[in-house]
Amino acid sequence: MGNCIESVAVIQSKFVKRGPMTTVLYYLPASPPCRSVLLLAKMIGVELDLKVLNIMESEQLKPDFVELNPQHCIPTLDDHGLVLWESRVILSYLVSAYGKDENLYPKDFRSRAIVDQRLHFDLGTLYQRVVDYYFPTIHLGAHLDQTKKAKLAEALGWFDAMLKQFTWSAANHFTIADISLCVTVSQIEAFQFDLHPYPRVRAWLLKCKDELEAHGYKEINETGAETLAGLFRSKLKQ
Repeated sequence: MGNCIESVAVIQSKFVKRGPMTTVLYYLPASPPCRSVLLLAKMIGVELDLKVLNIMESEQLKPDFVELNPQHCIPTLDDHGLVLWESRVILSYLVSAYGKDENLYPKDFRSRAIVDQRLHFDLGTLYQRVVDYYFPTIHLGAHLDQTKKAKLAEALGWFDAMLKQFTWSAANHFTIADISLCVTVSQIEAFQFDLHPYPRVRAWLLKCKDELEAHGYKEINETGAETLAGLFRSKLKQ
């Protein structure tokens, strides 16, 4: 959020001896990108040492964290000295390092390319348009910009068309692209954006919720989405 909105994937390697003895995630529970990492970790059984950074209080600007991540954004993962930020990179890394099979992130390069495309679509288009439309209100109390609403509707239309190709977002089985996109679309839903014009998106979102239910969907994602939506609604009333 704010200067913590993710932009470019960055990998900073450090000496292992300087890193923690556990896999640490710096995060904020309401942050959509952080929620996607938490869901995957739960799904593949990775234990995380969770460290909350309240970006609303500028905790990400503390010198120790800036030393770790000069971009000072969340989520940031420190896996025994390997420091990563950008949630979609963290997803691909965790499932590659700790996943028990390749279904979530296929090894076949053609199949993986589709997953990567959907992840980049989420990062650069769909989630970015969510940020553009809603976050000025959340952070600054700004009025909603109807031109940005139209841009978000356009992106949802593109995603609805993409869902013609497979039974899930990027394959005929669930992948990390579904996790990332599910968090984004469920946040849009929590913001009470009208999803009625996108029937494939609505059907896919229901499947994602069912798939993730056993992996902490309600406590991780639903609760976080409602928290962020509540903050948005409170700023609208000011």
